[in-house]
Amino acid sequence: MKIEISKEEYRALLDVLHIAEWVIQAHKSEKDPRAEPFDRIIQKFYALAGTMGLERLIRYEPGAKQYVLTKQFDDATKSWELIDEFIDDIFWDELAHRLAERDAARTIGGYEQLDRLGRQERTSLEGPVLDRYQRELDDNGLERLEIIEHFGVPHAAGQQTHD
Repeated sequence: MKIEISKEEYRALLDVLHIAEWVIQAHKSEKDPRAEPFDRIIQKFYALAGTMGLERLIRYEPGAKQYVLTKQFDDATKSWELIDEFIDDIFWDELAHRLAERDAARTIGGYEQLDRLGRQERTSLEGPVLDRYQRELDDNGLERLEIIEHFGVPHAAGQQTHD
């Protein structure tokens, strides 16, 4: 397959590849073997930087035997803004969903019971709680979020941690 691509399109592609690479690897301390096919594709496109006149954005790292983004790339890219927005949005969304799931599990007697519900039943149980948490977090952020410890009081039955 042959694809014609302008220098501007290639530059935008580098941002897309950077975002993809970050999503796949940023949260890992070691290389994930599942990412191998993606890494090969990313490396293939990074290797073209010189032919596109953008060698200042990507350089070959002989020790690592791979192409890497340079500081000039970091300074010029808009992808960090998009990544930061994604992290922020996913944090608030995930926090509200996990709190709603926890409260729904407590209401129904634990995570096992919650997991037995059909999608519609689960949504109707979690939905109002989720709405409440989303409103709270939208209005107040973390300001009113606190951990309340009940020393000497064992966890109630069914109130287990669920990841």
